[in-house]
Amino acid sequence: LWIIATLVFFMWTLIIERFIYFLGGGWKSDRMTAVNAWEVRPERKSWNAKQIRSKLLSESRSVINDNMALIATCVALCPLLGLLGTVTGMIEVFNVMAVTG
Repeated sequence: LWIIATLVFFMWTLIIERFIYFLGGGWKSDRMTAVNAWEVRPERKSWNAKQIRSKLLSESRSVINDNMALIATCVALCPLLGLLGTVTGMIEVFNVMAVTG
């Protein structure tokens, strides 16, 4: 039970952090940083420029999607831990029934 409670607390901490990031407009400043870095470039048509643009977009996506995979892992792990607790409890009940009859 404590493991699930700790995991849920950790998950909600990450969710609130992402909520504050999006609500506070942090994604807008990150997006504008990438746009400004692209706008400063004198040429935008070459292969190198396209690779730099791809890198800027990838970095922006990485910052925006930060901790999302960890949140998804916590969401998937909570039911599994609950099921593990149920199975453990059933095993204990059957052991008690085997001893007492």
